[in-house]
Amino acid sequence: MRGYKVLALGLAAVVAFTFTACDDQPTEPEQQAQFKPDKLGNDYPAANFEYKLNILGVPQGKSADMDNNNGRRIFVMLDGGEEVTNKGGKNTFTNKINKIYLCNSTDGLNDSTDPRCEAWRLDGNGGEFGVIDANATDDDGALFGLPTPCNDHDSMTPCTPAYRIFARVKAGSGGAVITTCAEEQYAGDDNDIWCGDNGTIELTKRTHRKAEDITDSLLRMGLTIGAGEDDLQNCIQGTVGQDYGTNDYDIYLFDQCFQNYFWNYDNNGLKNLELRFYWASDL
Repeated sequence: MRGYKVLALGLAAVVAFTFTACDDQPTEPEQQAQFKPDKLGNDYPAANFEYKLNILGVPQGKSADMDNNNGRRIFVMLDGGEEVTNKGGKNTFTNKINKIYLCNSTDGLNDSTDPRCEAWRLDGNGGEFGVIDANATDDDGALFGLPTPCNDHDSMTPCTPAYRIFARVKAGSGGAVITTCAEEQYAGDDNDIWCGDNGTIELTKRTHRKAEDITDSLLRMGLTIGAGEDDLQNCIQGTVGQDYGTNDYDIYLFDQCFQNYFWNYDNNGLKNLELRFYWASDL
């Protein structure tokens, strides 16, 4: 019996020592969160994108009806489109081939005059991205819906776009030039078409094998408007009857002084351009 007591006392001492020793040990460090890169290997942001669009160059025009063809791609002529000859100013175009007209999915204001824009928006697509007409190889161009990037449509309100656009060339030995353009819209306008000087982005597989942020080229027109355009400048400035000299302006998509916004796609052999749209708050 006495031997059992000694054994029990010995075990108790061991247990007590064990707990005391444990109390003296340093606390194990918490496992740190796994590192997540800002960019993927192809230089797209690691954040989830909201929408992906492929612009596909084809050697011949498409004849099939592509209205509401939500395949997340738009067809353009492989070698076609018109060059913007006056960057930052007025331009003349002869047709709508390789032009991607833009529809305002937020509130339908100041966008393409094509009635399919409003029909698509009201059909459950408010605030969304989406292909409305996938065929830019015909005589009425393509239609693409996207939200307004700014808080309002006032030219003089500073704008930080609510989303960003990244581009990557996936196929084709040639290149393409995309320019953002729009038509005047104000009292007494003469329907002149203006194209941004910043909105010209040249894309080739050599220069854009990896993704690049081209938000500034596709959502904004940098314009230089001269003294002979006082009516347009009064619209932009929110004034009446003022005389203006030459001024530079940043005009974002769906500004109230313009309509029929479009991306002019001057293609010279680019087969596949991928665009990804990200909400700025996710980046």
